[in-house]
Amino acid sequence: MSLVTTALEVAKLFVAAPDARRKFNSWNTNPRRRHVARHVMAHRTEVVYRLSPADMEVLLHQEGHALGHTVGAQAREIESIERWNPAFAFTHVFHYILESEGTFPTWDDAYAFLQSDESARSMLWDPVLEKIQEVCREGWSREQVEDAVTWRIGNFYYSFLREIYTVVLLRAAGLDVRVHPLADALFRADAWCGRTVITIYVRNSRYRDGQVGRKQPAESILAEADPPFSFHAIALPPASEFGEAHLPDDDEIQRAITALR
Repeated sequence: MSLVTTALEVAKLFVAAPDARRKFNSWNTNPRRRHVARHVMAHRTEVVYRLSPADMEVLLHQEGHALGHTVGAQAREIESIERWNPAFAFTHVFHYILESEGTFPTWDDAYAFLQSDESARSMLWDPVLEKIQEVCREGWSREQVEDAVTWRIGNFYYSFLREIYTVVLLRAAGLDVRVHPLADALFRADAWCGRTVITIYVRNSRYRDGQVGRKQPAESILAEADPPFSFHAIALPPASEFGEAHLPDDDEIQRAITALR
């Protein structure tokens, strides 16, 4: 029987923390997000656990890359795109694509799936088209807005690839590392192993650098849990290559394996 992680298992684990419980109850009962909660609570993580390091290695050599020819500095000028959070978090969408496709998609496959799959269209593609029209009315050109959207979604694709790559390597080392979009989006837990929460990120003071940045860290959300959680961060320096996956190196993976054991 294959390993499966359900949203109910995630909720049971993390709502032991008071702030996490408040966040979950607020999110789960929000009438404006009822369709989101329904989808996420029905999500089952399964395919992730069947991926091998070889599967992930193939993805590092895909022909296309998610950022196209977009220039980051220009894309970030459009703050209404950079700070845009659609109803479905990007992690909800990419976890759905992965489980639906039965493997981790290349960027080209993910892009095609977003346009062709009815659920994926309603989760992200259609909201993207609406957002583009909205921002164009602010005076930006369509090309500028589309570049900003490409930058935002493409960067998340690489972030998601980094997280799943790390999880697959840790599991290949014999660690029972789990993932689920509910844990990621709501509790900021990129993954977990027992009661150790794993966060994987690139240092950036605008978003996250240790406890600094605009994103509330898992350590804060999950504080005061009984029994308590422990935390392990895999924090990478800023990327030096454009349009390539920025991944933990062998030493960082080994440090994580040692800490989690």
